[in-house]
Amino acid sequence: MAALSTAAIKTASKQAYKQHCVMWREHAKQCAKFPMRSFEELNLIGIGKAIVCVANGYSFEENIDTLIKYKDNVDFIACDKTLGHLLRHGIVPKFVLVADARVSYEKYLQPYENQLQNTILLQNVCANPKWAEHGNWKDKYFFVYMDVMHYEREFQKLSGCPNLITAGTNVSNMMVVAITQCTNDHRRNLLGYDKIILIGFDYSWKLGGKYYAFDDDAGGKQFFMRHVYGLSTRGNMIYTSNNLDSSAKWLKDYINAFDLPVAQCGHDSLFTTGKMCNLEESMKYRFRTGDLGIIRQDIKQKKHLAAQMKKIDDRLKKISKDHYYAHLATM
Repeated sequence: MAALSTAAIKTASKQAYKQHCVMWREHAKQCAKFPMRSFEELNLIGIGKAIVCVANGYSFEENIDTLIKYKDNVDFIACDKTLGHLLRHGIVPKFVLVADARVSYEKYLQPYENQLQNTILLQNVCANPKWAEHGNWKDKYFFVYMDVMHYEREFQKLSGCPNLITAGTNVSNMMVVAITQCTNDHRRNLLGYDKIILIGFDYSWKLGGKYYAFDDDAGGKQFFMRHVYGLSTRGNMIYTSNNLDSSAKWLKDYINAFDLPVAQCGHDSLFTTGKMCNLEESMKYRFRTGDLGIIRQDIKQKKHLAAQMKKIDDRLKKISKDHYYAHLATM
């Protein structure tokens, strides 16, 4: 599938806005009642650690035993549909990302809403507000998508949210975007995790296999979403849809463009990056987590010294100007 042109992206953005803007506005207004905290509060909290981003592809279910075995050595970020699967297996995610306006609270959150005291919600202000209204979340942070048509200006104003992040193509991709937050202007790794592990990022399903992890039905998607036939990275028969194929390419481009420390650990799927890694070995990773205190202290001192340097520069400029005009007055 060829990459979309700028004109095509703008057309798609306009169509989505026209179709959903009324609902998005209402959701943004409802989110305005919550305190709006800056993502900068989370800056570098992952120094020295790995985080597992859990999407809902079949490799998630296939590797659940490994995820359970090493769950205490890493942090987890779940999307809406993987939250319940993780909690049922004794894995408490540090973060849950909610991006979609219509994602069901009743199906994906309500059964678990009293198990979230150690989990931070990261939510699009235009997503279903029931996710923010319910659940004993440890903390809540909101964000607004940056859009090629600049619709973010409207939703920032309605919600009062200060956090702008790049819009990904689906909720799985948004987990990677939310914890890194690169833009066209600069590379960044906001949360500072040394290693970002992907599991369930398959963007495909196997011949006779499941469309979603832990879901034998998937509403029939394994049949009517079968747009493309192909081979997995291990040469096995897989299917994908046009949307999944496009999303896989988008995430690959995002990761490679900014040289992010991402390890793809689903090895029998459509999706590949330059760094295909073993899940068990990746989850064992840990390196000098105590550096976080040093880094934060050094950053604080650097900002203080920068402010002092500005004061010195301003003072020197003023002295120079005073002497120059004193000289001119005698001419």
